[in-house]
Amino acid sequence: MTLTIARKEATEMARDGRFRWAVGIVLVLLLGSLVAGWTHYASAEAERATAQASDREVWLGQGEKNQHSATHFGAYAFKPTTPLTAADPGVLPYTGTSVFMEAHSGADADFRPAEDATTVKRLGSLTAASTLQLLVPLLILLLAFSAFAGERDAGTLRQLLSLGVPRKRLALGKALGVASPILLLVVPLAVVGVAALALLDGPGSPLATLGRASMLVGVYVAYFVLVLALSLLVSAWAGSSRTALVTLLGFWLVTSFVVPRVAVSAADALHPTPTLTAFEESWRAEREALPPWPDRVAEIEERLMEEQGVDTPDAITASVSGVALYEAERDETDLRRPLYAALGEQYETQTQTAQAVSILSPLLAVQLVSMGLAGSDHAHHRHFADAAEADRYDYVQALNQDMIDENADWSFTVGREMWEEVQP
Repeated sequence: MTLTIARKEATEMARDGRFRWAVGIVLVLLLGSLVAGWTHYASAEAERATAQASDREVWLGQGEKNQHSATHFGAYAFKPTTPLTAADPGVLPYTGTSVFMEAHSGADADFRPAEDATTVKRLGSLTAASTLQLLVPLLILLLAFSAFAGERDAGTLRQLLSLGVPRKRLALGKALGVASPILLLVVPLAVVGVAALALLDGPGSPLATLGRASMLVGVYVAYFVLVLALSLLVSAWAGSSRTALVTLLGFWLVTSFVVPRVAVSAADALHPTPTLTAFEESWRAEREALPPWPDRVAEIEERLMEEQGVDTPDAITASVSGVALYEAERDETDLRRPLYAALGEQYETQTQTAQAVSILSPLLAVQLVSMGLAGSDHAHHRHFADAAEADRYDYVQALNQDMIDENADWSFTVGREMWEEVQP
């Protein structure tokens, strides 16, 4: 009986020209966004690999110079992305794509794609994630709003129940009838998408990417089931098809556009982040607490003379400049990192606020989980920025330490052999 009801619902929808047009439009948009996402990802990864290799050659070919001068010559780190960002780019357009790593400087990410976007682009781009999060649920509620309300309007719902059709079987049959065309739309695309991911090169193991992709498919299936269940409940509760349609469209508009915007505004109001100018001023105030360069050099000279038992700075058998540079970098980093950590925690707190508000919007919850699985949320960007900062500090201090080991002054130079010791 359940399958009979499902077949009847699916047949009626298939005969409806409006249904075919709606499914066709969603299918075209979803396929187009997937192809565009895959193309952009493959192009971006190729550019990243080329840029990273080119930057390495530039580093190795910088010529003879002092070790500390090389720390200001600097090197770039280009942010890798996972193949899943082809489907859900998340916050990637608003976070930097590369970090310039040099001495006495924090690892700030630069070159945000959104900065170069056109006005139309900033209104929002069509991605596979946005299609699945917005358009497919809209399609589901347009298919399901009349499941019970339409029968009630036609007077056939009472007849069905009078024939002894159990309410649970009736509801399950209608749910399967509405879900079957959605499954025919989504499942083949999911299979094709996962297969395409396996062909794309990216960081991490292919199994990890496929595992995340499988979880992502599960998240969206659960999301669609939730929307379908809610649509059927409203259809059963509403007194007419018009009431059901207006209620569901209102729910879709509020949860898709109003609640996410309120969540962002609430997070920003409750946990505001400092402006770039304010952040730089706070860093400048911290750095002013450090001793000036002449005072630092004088203090190190006195300390080394005492340790080595000599009477004049010329008798010191160590690079005073190297020690001063090493300790200055250490002290500045110890002051700077807590500032960046606090800023990162502030962003995480904003995300937690959005998570709390997501109880009012399944879309917001799916967006957060989808970005996390795709590796395109702020947590993944922060991981990259922290790793770049750690790499920056390590290579800068390695070169400063070489000055100490070589007892080098500012006129001392090294070449390619030294640059090759710095790992890419």
